[in-house]
Order: sequence, then C-alpha cells, then structure tokens
Amino acid sequence: MSHHHPRAASSPLLAGLPAQRPELNETAPIRARAIYDGTEPVAEARALARQFLSTVQLREAVSPDSRDALRLVVSELVTNARTHTSGGYSLTLEHSPGVAVVSVWDTSPEIPAARPRDPRRIGGHGLQIVTSLCTSFQASRNHGGKRVSATLPLTTFAR
Repeated sequence: MSHHHPRAASSPLLAGLPAQRPELNETAPIRARAIYDGTEPVAEARALARQFLSTVQLREAVSPDSRDALRLVVSELVTNARTHTSGGYSLTLEHSPGVAVVSVWDTSPEIPAARPRDPRRIGGHGLQIVTSLCTSFQASRNHGGKRVSATLPLTTFAR
C-alpha cells in the first residue's frame, strides 16, 4: 500500500512548526505550509491544522470554538480544491495576534461563488459555512490557478 505525504515548501516538512517546544519569537508570524498532489485524504490537511494550532497555543490561548472553526474551514477549502480542480494544491496557515488566515491555492482559475441557501440541497454549502465563520474571505486568480483565503478570529486570552 502506498502512502502519500505532502511535499514541504522547505525543510522541515512542516515549515514553521518546531519539532520540540520552541523559544518562540513573540512578534514573528507563525506559518505552516504543505503542498499536496491531490491524492491525499483531507485528514492530512486537518492534521496540519492541529499541529499549527498547537504551536499557536504556545503564544496565546485559543478557544475550543475557534479551534473547531479553523479545522472546519481548512476541511471545507481543501475539499473544494480536491473536488473542483484536477491536480495539486497547497495549504498555508498563518497566525497573527488574534487571527488565523487559511489560504488554499489550486490549479483552477475559476473563482468560487457561494450558492443561494437551500436547506434541501445535499452538498454545496461549504462556502456558506466558511463565510459565516470568518471575518473575511477573498478569492483571486493567481499563478495559473486561484488562491482563496479566509481570516478567522481566534477568541484569545492573554497569557
């Protein structure tokens, strides 16, 4: 059985995520990025989000609701990239005080649009979910494909 692993943007595999408890520079952004070939399960992207959140929480407390929301947004955006494109995609997670930005680049130049709300429809609700959880959502054509980015508030408490 073959296992697919995300290709790293640079070494180590999860750029910006330390292997041991780090001495974090309190002003440097925390980033994590992985490049996928499109065959990996979405669970790999959620695992990257969990690791990213573990590192963020070394700097500031993040509410359980915000942790769940970040994992859900990652899952929805990555699922869209897998479903609506052929080829690879990348996932980038960035932290600044009080917020996390989830960005997905994929090979399709088609800009996504949320469908009108229809509770009877099965599927097709991902962008509605993302935009309801995020303070901003942007999509733009970029390098032969598109980048979608969503900014989530992290309910934080001073450490």
